[in-house]
Amino acid sequence: MYDVEKRGNVPIYEYLYKCIRNDIVSGRISNGEKLLSKRRLARQEGVALITVENAYEQLLVEGYIESRERSGYYVSFDAGRFVMSDYSDDSSRSSNGNINLNHRSANNSIGNIKTDNTSSRANNTNSKANITNSNNNISGVIERDIPQVPDIVDFVSQRLFDDAFPFDIWSKLMRKVLSDRNPECLAQPDPCGLPVLRYAIAGYLMRSRGIDADPDNIIVGPGTEYLENILLILSGGGALTAVEDPGYKKMGLLCERAGHKCLHIPVDRDGLDVSVLEGTSVRLVNISPSHHFPTGVVMSAGRRAQLVDWAEREDAYIAEDDYDSEFRFSGRPIPPIAAAYPERVIYMNTFTRTLAPSIRIAFMVLPDKLMDRYRQKLSFYSGTVSSFEQLVLAEFINGGYYERHLSRMRNYYGKRRESIMRLFESKEKGSINRNDTKEKYDDTKETHDNIHADRSDNQKQKENSETSIFVPIKDVAGLRIVLKAPDSLDDEKFIKALSDKGIKLSCINDYCYSHNSQYDHHFLVSFGAASEADFAKALPVMEKAAMECM
Repeated sequence: MYDVEKRGNVPIYEYLYKCIRNDIVSGRISNGEKLLSKRRLARQEGVALITVENAYEQLLVEGYIESRERSGYYVSFDAGRFVMSDYSDDSSRSSNGNINLNHRSANNSIGNIKTDNTSSRANNTNSKANITNSNNNISGVIERDIPQVPDIVDFVSQRLFDDAFPFDIWSKLMRKVLSDRNPECLAQPDPCGLPVLRYAIAGYLMRSRGIDADPDNIIVGPGTEYLENILLILSGGGALTAVEDPGYKKMGLLCERAGHKCLHIPVDRDGLDVSVLEGTSVRLVNISPSHHFPTGVVMSAGRRAQLVDWAEREDAYIAEDDYDSEFRFSGRPIPPIAAAYPERVIYMNTFTRTLAPSIRIAFMVLPDKLMDRYRQKLSFYSGTVSSFEQLVLAEFINGGYYERHLSRMRNYYGKRRESIMRLFESKEKGSINRNDTKEKYDDTKETHDNIHADRSDNQKQKENSETSIFVPIKDVAGLRIVLKAPDSLDDEKFIKALSDKGIKLSCINDYCYSHNSQYDHHFLVSFGAASEADFAKALPVMEKAAMECM
């Protein structure tokens, strides 16, 4: 029994979540063990049912437990395989956490969208991963030709809604910085970033992400691409670098242009398939574990432990891109790996995503060893972000404006997401829930999509205007929605038909190194700059085009 009276100022659901998580990690609750039902635990602890539901939901999202239909919740984290640092708040901020695998067997579970690849190591002929050091097969959304047709709506752009930017506050802080006649405005910026901004970032990371970052280990740059180039230099010329597949394609391009061979590793329902890294010479792996781009998968606790153990054994580093961690609309934020393992993980994030594309300021937190290497090799670099912009951003963070801005943004986009989802729910009674996908998807093609498994349904959809052709895969984070279309749809023809009508849309396959049939008929819809009215206007056009392309 957990004593909720000891929770202090922590919400009850979060306290329960932490207690159960610590029991799982410590092995007090063993792998495969069934948890108390939600109602029974609520009665035992004297709390509301919704409180227990929220605690279980967070454990489910992070991969500590799994839901079995008509059975209940079971632990899905094998503490016997790992020796982990305690995951309590204090230890998660320490710098000396470590992790070891007692058994080297890889977790080959299949993702929530079926994978057709066969297993092997990266250095074998039949590898799951693709290795490249050329620009072949790099196409998709980066180079897709869009006809010059007036846009009805752009579902590809990562922009935010213009009115969401805090113009009044930003302009006030700009005037303040100028009126102070701060000599730093005119000085050449520090190559690592102005100290005032690095200290502001460190404070924000401690408050929001539980990362105890040394300001002297923070590097500020004009974007994640610039920071990735620094990491590639620090990795050594020609080193093998790993990226997610599907994933952010620019990372693969940057590696190749820098002369690095790039290992494209598949992503399943638990995140990056760490087993593919075994036996390779990879020294840097790029991941987005808290909300994978573009699938939205959250890397499970077991997979995270396996990845850190691999990095420890191979003296490799993990670049953790936390690019949209601020946009989580339900539950508590997913803990970054860097909070518990700062000596193996490079934490990266950008203000571009939360403020505006024109504000080109990103940052990364380097482990001590890499920071020493940076000072030895790259201390001659010039600062790349204007001092004036850095001072304004520092004022924005230190004044508490940034966190209030994020709170408004979460509220704003959370409501927008709900409104957009209602457009589909008004037509389609059932939809795929991201948190249920681990149980609802299996390895057979018939259940690749449990809603559209029967191809005969396609004809019924054409005849029944009340049934949506597209099924949204529900998610509780990010500014995008994944739509699943019927299996009979010709994806390329559909995309072309939409672009001719002024609607920009991308496929998940656009973000794959090479075409992967498991992602056929899955489309990525970004709504950062698209309103509910845009969706209402575009959806009938999309449905009509889809019916014509089936």
